[in-house]
Amino acid sequence: VQPEEFYEDMHFWRSAVDNYWSLLTPLIFSDHPKRPGDEDPLPPYNMIRNVMDMSSNYGGLNAALLEEKKSVWVMNVVPARASNALPLILERGFAGVMHDW
Repeated sequence: VQPEEFYEDMHFWRSAVDNYWSLLTPLIFSDHPKRPGDEDPLPPYNMIRNVMDMSSNYGGLNAALLEEKKSVWVMNVVPARASNALPLILERGFAGVMHDW
């Protein structure tokens, strides 16, 4: 893995997480139930718990979610026909598998 590729992947996923989260936030909080007697209850911190990155390069989505302090469990899936980045993902402490869809 070249440092430039790794940096580009991290930069892409940092930007993507910001965009995805801003798009998902209204949907996540739109169905938050009001409790009886509550004027304006606080929305849940995070209703998204599990994410599958079906074409994980280096675990960049997982790392970007952790940097943003989103408590999301990510399954990093490396396609069997892609270069084998699974050892790098596992070395970073992330969950991952290699799979041929």
